[in-house]
Amino acid sequence: MNVSERNEDAKYYVNAKLLRAETLQESDFHDLLIGTPEVRNLLTNLIEIHAKGFRGVVLTALVGIHINPEYDPLNDFYGCNPRAIFEEGIWYALTEKGIPCGKSDPLNVAKNISQLNEAWAKGKRPEAAALAAVHFLRMVMESKGKQRATLVDYFFFRLLCYTQQLNQQVVVKTGMDGESTRQIAGKLAIFCVAYPEAGNVPQFVIAKLLASLYADSTITVHGGDESAFGTNTTSKKPAYIWTSQSGEILNLYEITVKKINLKRLDDCIDALRGLGSLSKPVTFICRIPEDTAELALDGNTQQYKGKTFDFIDIREFIVVFSSLLAPANLVDFLGELQAFVTDINISTKTKQGWNKVFQSELRL
Repeated sequence: MNVSERNEDAKYYVNAKLLRAETLQESDFHDLLIGTPEVRNLLTNLIEIHAKGFRGVVLTALVGIHINPEYDPLNDFYGCNPRAIFEEGIWYALTEKGIPCGKSDPLNVAKNISQLNEAWAKGKRPEAAALAAVHFLRMVMESKGKQRATLVDYFFFRLLCYTQQLNQQVVVKTGMDGESTRQIAGKLAIFCVAYPEAGNVPQFVIAKLLASLYADSTITVHGGDESAFGTNTTSKKPAYIWTSQSGEILNLYEITVKKINLKRLDDCIDALRGLGSLSKPVTFICRIPEDTAELALDGNTQQYKGKTFDFIDIREFIVVFSSLLAPANLVDFLGELQAFVTDINISTKTKQGWNKVFQSELRL
């Protein structure tokens, strides 16, 4: 089959397995769980976690075996063209079924890796998930016929069960009833810093606040819909978020709640130089002083290699910008943020954090 047919087959196979999983119950795997009881804990460690890459590796391997029965994922993981079959096939099947996944899950944890073994798993986060991926795939490769088919079915069954559990999580709605703009902004700041979701929450919050403020102007806000996992260098963007007017870049904003060191400034300079944007003003929106302790700020600015970097505390930014919005716009923003947190790909920890912050009397 050609590349297009192969990728379509990958999508079809995952869809078919998930449809079958919908017809199964835990009791259908009684013999498997009696004969190999360890498989239950393996799949718990592999699937029931927020890190998506390890189950993405296993899923890609299973699809690779389906496409080519001679494929050996443990010793030649890249032998199945994992990027193509995941991004152009598997991802679409998972997304259509509402199963949490990233665009390049397996590549995030197994890029340029041939062997999937304990050496690969060592130091991964969480290591238990990486080891579970290795051990489960060994089970699959050592089994034949009905035993292998049952193991594969159990994987898809557990993946579907986990998704159903996630869909049952409730994220509380919030508004401004009985609370002032300052009180709501304080909760936003607490949530943003305490539950950053690998940087995606701060990036979303800052981008949406900027977009709301400039909604009726000729200024455009860019970058708010992109994942914070991508670096500026690899994604060819001048900053996490930037504004422009008539096609001309105005301001660049780096959003983080992690430590900032000189290496981070060097990376920023290199990215801007490569994009021809080195002269544009750059502002880091971060925690001050927690994230800037390794720098030598002078009035919340840093002169470095001929470039001036400005720094604003993210909590103060949220409070000030929230106060500039009309109440109706702030309510709309809260609705967008709640929808963002509700998404299936947002972790249980962040959802629970949202409920904790917005159901409480917490104050900044």
